[in-house]
Amino acid sequence: MRLFVTSILLAGTAIVGASTTLSAREAPAPAAETGSKPQLGSFGFDEKGMDKTVAPGDDFYGFANGAWAKATPIPADKSNYGMFTALDDLSKQRVREILEAVKGDANSTIGRAYTSYLDTATVEYRGLAPIQPWLNKVKAVDSKAGYSALVVEAAKMGISGPFGGYVGQDDKHPESYIFTIYQGGTGLPDRDMYLVDNPKMASIRTAYVAHLAKMLTLAGEDNAEARAKAVMELETQIAKVQWTREDASDAVKGYNKFTLAQTAQFSSPTLDMQAILKAISPKITDVLIGQPSAVKGTADILDKAPIAVLKDQMLLRSLGGLANYLPDSVANENFAFFGTTLQGTPQREERWKRAVTFTEGTLGEEVGKIYAARYFPPEYKAEMNKLVANVLDAMGRRIDSLEWMQPKTKARAKAKLKNFTVKVGYPDRWRDYAGLEVKSDDLFGNAVRSNQFDFQYMIDKLGGPVRKWEWGMLPQTINAYANFGMMEVVFPAAILQPPFFDPKADPAVNYGGI
Repeated sequence: MRLFVTSILLAGTAIVGASTTLSAREAPAPAAETGSKPQLGSFGFDEKGMDKTVAPGDDFYGFANGAWAKATPIPADKSNYGMFTALDDLSKQRVREILEAVKGDANSTIGRAYTSYLDTATVEYRGLAPIQPWLNKVKAVDSKAGYSALVVEAAKMGISGPFGGYVGQDDKHPESYIFTIYQGGTGLPDRDMYLVDNPKMASIRTAYVAHLAKMLTLAGEDNAEARAKAVMELETQIAKVQWTREDASDAVKGYNKFTLAQTAQFSSPTLDMQAILKAISPKITDVLIGQPSAVKGTADILDKAPIAVLKDQMLLRSLGGLANYLPDSVANENFAFFGTTLQGTPQREERWKRAVTFTEGTLGEEVGKIYAARYFPPEYKAEMNKLVANVLDAMGRRIDSLEWMQPKTKARAKAKLKNFTVKVGYPDRWRDYAGLEVKSDDLFGNAVRSNQFDFQYMIDKLGGPVRKWEWGMLPQTINAYANFGMMEVVFPAAILQPPFFDPKADPAVNYGGI
């Protein structure tokens, strides 16, 4: 996880039932090949995926999806499988075709990015040489006075540190951006993995220490096991001061605004919060801190820790955060723990799939332009807009008929509904990647430069108007989201296909599916 990431609060829920079953063998054809009938069944959903021998009152999932589940194995490169993952595979394949057409084209930015990831020979030949200057810089820090500057530089490179942060809307002043800080400093994804005393969590902790030791060894470091245990001890202390998941997700408890001067209370001689924020951007005058006691507690813990342990933790964050752009010895070890041990995924995706993901992460909207033009015909957008208009109209009528709502409140609700925005398919305004240097033979450099480019793109929002034109997902993403601060819901092009949406399907199927 990056230390500082562009973030929009996303909420999306999908209920997978009979109307949304789809086997891998029945993945929809590209939009251009659709006919006058729905792509799935007689009405737009796959009745063959149901198991009607199961009583729906006993097991509705089995009734709705039983035949499909029995006939569909989970692929080896996935920890789970369903409609989102099936369509994601299709989306990846379509993007692959787009990128293969420009692979090796020196004039194509997306072609150079894709080529750099596929160039396994160069990545393996260079080994750790691309990251070594940074690792040497980390190891060269000889006092805690240099730690804060290291944290900022790491953040810009996409390396996580003692806390996280992003630029987003101020929840209480949604017309302006603000920098938000949240608790961090741990490598495992949940504090309970450090603290809960049961066999499962104990085995994860043992595997984590072994993983850290292996990563240090791969980087050529000695005494790896003892150093890994010291990092684990540091992170366990940090986990103890972190908020629980329940408290951290409480919007009221998590809204804590401080001026730049007031952030001095979250500093220690080792972690200078004011210096860090000033180095991030001179535009930062106020910040939101989601878990103040955790941020302060972490700063105090870091101040008591030996500088050698802090540097080892940064080395490990660097290797882990950038593992996918390093030789397979590092990348495979990182996946073995985070992908297999934690998520249960047996093996990594094929390299071309990872190359697609990398290119989308680097130049996503450049790819999205082509994807939308090729796979999202105008009739899809028109039909989806009709559906949305009907839902909004129905909501307006329901507000009018509410007996418990007073007239003044109804008027405000109707005004809010009138200002509600629905984005369908793809952005009206595309992101500009001018200034991002992409080389066909420099995967690691491309990744770091992209992270730095995205970091600056995020920081540039401070002090400016809220970018209501901006999208938080790509057109080729199989998902959708609600952004409450923007008063909008967003449906990328790729989710608007069977089984979630089909202009030729029965309207009831589309209302249920999407």
